[in-house]
Amino acid sequence: MGMFLATIDGSIVNIALPVLERDLNTNFATVQWVLLAYMLTISTLMLSVGRLADMIGKKPLYLTGFVIFTIGSALCGLSASITQLIVFRIFQAVGAVMMTALGTAIITEAFPPQERGKALGIGGSMVSIGLISGPTVGGLILGSLSWHWIFFVNLPIGLLGSLMVMRFVPRHRPPGGE
Repeated sequence: MGMFLATIDGSIVNIALPVLERDLNTNFATVQWVLLAYMLTISTLMLSVGRLADMIGKKPLYLTGFVIFTIGSALCGLSASITQLIVFRIFQAVGAVMMTALGTAIITEAFPPQERGKALGIGGSMVSIGLISGPTVGGLILGSLSWHWIFFVNLPIGLLGSLMVMRFVPRHRPPGGE
């Protein structure tokens, strides 16, 4: 769920750029930062989040990622200006990077070697499904609702995902001396 959410949000906004430009009374060069801020934040923090998880544990950071992403989604949906939306997208991306960086690592730890390939394949499929379904879901939402809902749609999935992490993701303590 985390890898799906983080990747769908990388592509769901693409279709909304002209609507955001119009509704937030800005220009296209500025509205592109809604995408760029998200992707740059993820790219910049990916390795650091992985290292931090090696030091303090993956489950707490993964759960924190779900919470930050969900709160960030709500804030993005409530944005009243392009500046707010860009800032909240950066906040949302901090949660997304925690889910993206740690999803595969948690799968690797949680499954025995004989099941790991299948589990990693399902995880990779969720990334692909998130990337390709974003524009379609975004278009459907924009066709019947306002642009705010491309962010609000994450809220129930984020809440459910957080509960599932608390219940099902095993907590592995990192070895000492990190």
